[in-house]
Amino acid sequence: MPTQPPTIHTATDVLSTFAPTIAPVGPILVATDTSPASDAAFPMARLLAASLQAPVDVVSGLSPTTMPMYAFDTVPYPMLAEPYVVEGRQSMIERQMARTVPSATPWPVRVRVGEPLHEIIDEARNIDARVIVVGRGRHSGISRTLGGESVLRLLQLGDTPVLAVEPGVEALPKNVVIATDFSAFSLYAAQVAIGMIAPGATVRLVHVEPAVSDADATLAAYAVGYAKEAEKGFALLKEHLQPHGFTLETVTLQGNPSDRLIEYLDVIDADLVVTATHGYGFLRRMILGSVTTELVRSAPCSVLCVPGRARTIAAARANATATQQTRSYGLDGLDAELHAFTTRNVGRLCRIETDRSDLGAQSLGHDLPLVGATYDKHDRSITLMFGASILIGEHLSHRMQRCQSVHTITSAEGRDQVMRVVHEGGQTLLLLT
Repeated sequence: MPTQPPTIHTATDVLSTFAPTIAPVGPILVATDTSPASDAAFPMARLLAASLQAPVDVVSGLSPTTMPMYAFDTVPYPMLAEPYVVEGRQSMIERQMARTVPSATPWPVRVRVGEPLHEIIDEARNIDARVIVVGRGRHSGISRTLGGESVLRLLQLGDTPVLAVEPGVEALPKNVVIATDFSAFSLYAAQVAIGMIAPGATVRLVHVEPAVSDADATLAAYAVGYAKEAEKGFALLKEHLQPHGFTLETVTLQGNPSDRLIEYLDVIDADLVVTATHGYGFLRRMILGSVTTELVRSAPCSVLCVPGRARTIAAARANATATQQTRSYGLDGLDAELHAFTTRNVGRLCRIETDRSDLGAQSLGHDLPLVGATYDKHDRSITLMFGASILIGEHLSHRMQRCQSVHTITSAEGRDQVMRVVHEGGQTLLLLT
């Protein structure tokens, strides 16, 4: 039986589907635990602030004090931190700032009490941060692993790009590698990274293709087709990025993506590697991609990771800015409004995203045909239903309880683009393609 090669996805179709987007424009957020491992974040934040003309905020998460409760069980009971403890953490951050960026104007500092990573993510959302800057720690195996796990958790639960800076870095990166799989997510990661590199930098777009034996004629033909699509993908990336003030090169490697990328970073002595996570669905988001995970843990340079959710938000902002047509609905008469919405949009493909205070941002599905939207006034719940005629009996329903309001964004022609539902515990976005 002849060998069946993998499907070749057309780069032209993939990249053209996801334009346009708007890169983040909020403040730079430095996250610190006041340890020496976080020192590197401060000089980099100062450099980025000057390059991007952006303000800088500093945040630190302080774990609450716990008191063991023995009367009923042995589970520690969390208690709010005493004011002097919060003030002590703030003083430590101010001293760290004075030591690492002595000539900079002091930046606003906020100490938040709670699980540290959740507090950092929440602060980033509150100020609409364009990037979270953290230190990577020393080069020892334990420090790198612990630091890496924190970065991975920020990516799993949050929707803000994270820049993990190597110790001793005091200049914007000039030797940059952008890992790409020609997806819209890696394109957006590249767009985010462009504003964070030094003038005159060398930027290499690197794609790792599968190693295919040419002994089999079918696989050999597949390799030729794959190479042609990669060339198209590189050309489209260059067109979207429109390089000004830096050199843009393309590199193709073969083999295991994470292994080859790490080897290549070491060979060229890279200053920064850029990668994206796709974030399709809750499980994939919690696991992340193996390439991103290995780069965060083992890359020999600073790492910029851009979660897929960040790209989805940017696309929604682009749609909102282009149309400037929004509508808000109260709960009175919502049943009729949702019926009209269903009539206008039944069968359209959708992406559904939810952002909850307890679990963070998640992508629940993409390319889902809309079946309908209904409202139950008795418990103020909205149900979104999706399905496909070719998948008889298969469907997806998403129910949101105790809804507060509904907002829609439409194009200039009156075509629905986004529905936002504010409900108990967070919000849900329905993005129509």
